[in-house]
Amino acid sequence: MWLGPLAQGQQPLVSEAVRGEGAVLLDSSGVRFMADQHPLADLAPRDVVAKAIMRRLREEGTSHVWLDGRMLGADTWLQRFPTILESCRTRGIDPVTDLIPVAPAQHYVSGGVRTDLWGRASIPGLYACGEVACTGVHGANRLASNSLLEGLVFGRRIVQALEVDDLPARDAQISGGPAGLLPHSIRRPMQQVMDVDAGVLRSADSLATAAQSLARMGEAEGARPSTEDWETTNLHQIATVLVEHSLIREETRGSHWREDFPERDDARWRVRLVTRMADDGVLATREEPVTGEVR
Repeated sequence: MWLGPLAQGQQPLVSEAVRGEGAVLLDSSGVRFMADQHPLADLAPRDVVAKAIMRRLREEGTSHVWLDGRMLGADTWLQRFPTILESCRTRGIDPVTDLIPVAPAQHYVSGGVRTDLWGRASIPGLYACGEVACTGVHGANRLASNSLLEGLVFGRRIVQALEVDDLPARDAQISGGPAGLLPHSIRRPMQQVMDVDAGVLRSADSLATAAQSLARMGEAEGARPSTEDWETTNLHQIATVLVEHSLIREETRGSHWREDFPERDDARWRVRLVTRMADDGVLATREEPVTGEVR
């Protein structure tokens, strides 16, 4: 649910199941626009729907579209979607009689820390599973039913690996690297840049704009050692890597969509892009071939 440009933190999720039950998407003029985008119209896959919404927002210069579930009736809302109904009503919207303002949102992270089949990262002693990990079980896009299984299976495997791995004991150390702590004040502008220029719809021009904006934000001053500023600094680093990878990968694959390269290119891009930071703070990216069958 779209709560306005200043909304922060976790936003209320209006499940895709509401569309599956019969709700439809409307633009700012009240027009159903999904029929022209996909044979399944409002029942199209989530990536198709997200791109269609973002295109319509860009065309109209608006911030959200509307989800119309009024035809479902009060009984269906109460029986099928009681949590969503309550969430909407607490925010002054009654889906039984009102349109719901909505916009695409990422509610699951498709990994980043590359691991082996036992959750081991390339850094000795570092293990990862679930949303933070790139285990390979999702491919280039998230497979919904795999998410819970991924956490269960790899969580158990990490425990088993810890029982046999010979990890050298060492004192905790703070390594060198950049002192570039960034202030929390850049967090919201950074998120807006990523939404607009590196989000669902990407191109060389938009990604270059995002890279320039992130570089300027990386020079911001006024930070202090605090949880908020460390989190913002970490987010800035991740955003910088994401934009760099998106610029390099000149194709469309899974959840990565390039408007200027709309086709998948296995001949050139059957690789993973892996970035590590050196002690001097410089990010280095390399390509690693992906083996196995590509579906």
